[in-house]
Amino acid sequence: MAVIAAFAFLLAIIGAGFGYFFIQDYYEEHVQRPKSTAVQVGESTIDLDYFARRLKLSLTGASFQDPSQAQTAILSVIWTLEREELLVQRAPADLGVSVTPEEMELEIGDRLGLSQSDPETFASALEQELKRSDLSDEEHRRVVEADVLSRKVQEVFSLSVPQTTEQVRMRQILVGTEDEARSLLERLDGGEDFGDLARELSLDSATKEEGGERDWLARDELDLSYAVEVFDLEVGTLSQPIPGRGGYFIFEVEEKEGDREVTDDQRGRISSSYFSLWMGEQRTLLTVPDIQPLLEDIDKFEWAFEKAFG
Repeated sequence: MAVIAAFAFLLAIIGAGFGYFFIQDYYEEHVQRPKSTAVQVGESTIDLDYFARRLKLSLTGASFQDPSQAQTAILSVIWTLEREELLVQRAPADLGVSVTPEEMELEIGDRLGLSQSDPETFASALEQELKRSDLSDEEHRRVVEADVLSRKVQEVFSLSVPQTTEQVRMRQILVGTEDEARSLLERLDGGEDFGDLARELSLDSATKEEGGERDWLARDELDLSYAVEVFDLEVGTLSQPIPGRGGYFIFEVEEKEGDREVTDDQRGRISSSYFSLWMGEQRTLLTVPDIQPLLEDIDKFEWAFEKAFG
């Protein structure tokens, strides 16, 4: 009997050990990990479970052929969540822009294609939308609030665009390396036609077939990394190779006016530029990390992707 009792006691200890590890694994997988930090924006923490649900919502029906596409998807949702949090946290404080309860209800109604004249139908449609999106009512309202704030902030910056401003009419050629850009510059200095070389060599699909033409541009429409250099060029002169997105540019200024009227299309692009600059400033003020927690932990990355796409 003593032997049997001792054996039973040993089995109980072993069972308890397995039970402990099972419970610990379950807790880590289903409680601790989902609540761990995926994205940090100022004092606001976005947990991994919410991130995975937003990832699933944003990419419903998508398929991925290689791991780099998965990483691109992750980065896109990180950027979206950062943007939403920056707007909700900083637009009221920095710009005095906010969303009233009435505006919130109207926006939700517009998204559902309903008015609140029939509360029962409205509530039923909202419940279906929350189920479809896998968001709570509070989470859904925060997304809606960020979207409304985005439009309002854009309107604020649109009002600050001047009626007239200094502009240049220019053309450009984009090549992959600095050596290619210097070789291109030698050919241009040798008398070859800018438009012909743009059509032959440029990597910029938006201007390639037009011989590099970009029409009239205000300073605030250009990338900050080369705007000053372009506007410092004299009419008819070529720039030195300038690094930019996608490679190296050679620019030529064809005309310049000090006080040219801003078109409606330009107004939209300039206000978007102001918006982007403001977002960058707010990101710095809230000390948003350059590498979010999700990207520093491959286990979190894999968990979120598995949760989103099974």
